[in-house]
Amino acid sequence: MDDIIKIVNHEAWIEIWNDRAYLKWGHYPEVDGKLDPLSITRAFAVAKGIVKPLIVGMDKDSSAKGGLFLEFDDADAIAVEYDRGIYTLTEDGKWIFGRSVPPKYSVKDVRRILGFAKVYLSDNIIPLGLELELMPDRIGDEIAVQILFRGKPVAGKVKLRNSDGSFEFDADEKGTKLKLAKGVNVISARYVDEFCSVKRSMVTTLTILR
Repeated sequence: MDDIIKIVNHEAWIEIWNDRAYLKWGHYPEVDGKLDPLSITRAFAVAKGIVKPLIVGMDKDSSAKGGLFLEFDDADAIAVEYDRGIYTLTEDGKWIFGRSVPPKYSVKDVRRILGFAKVYLSDNIIPLGLELELMPDRIGDEIAVQILFRGKPVAGKVKLRNSDGSFEFDADEKGTKLKLAKGVNVISARYVDEFCSVKRSMVTTLTILR
């Protein structure tokens, strides 16, 4: 049961250290294992409007830092999309892998767990076309950030984690303002697309290093 909750509630984020990118899994700053590479559906870099694939892997360096490495040439931004599969949520709060469960379970709904993570490497701040993404107005110590679902602003909760702690903000369609700390800032948002037979639970992260 605990493993299921981790899959549902955890998120991936990207950190850049010494010109190398690391994909981490858990809740910043706590790493909890590694994201299953087989769940990654797309990993790409954007350089001057051109999209190129990322190389995803592991080595001693990335394992020591608790993540997967992402290798790429010069880029303005990099991003990862992943799919953790379908889970059935029961009325008593269980998350069961798969869509079909025995009749003894009272089903509340069925959800597909999807995630997105990105980081900007230059001042060319443009949407990357992720189904759910956080869009900052700029990269600085104080920013305004919007939640975009399929390119359109939506309201929701925005969470900021950094060396100062963990903070949650209400964002309307115009977004919300955030003051960042020195070091790694991981911003996240969640959204549930309910207009389908299988609800799609999505989480997206944006990492900003100050």
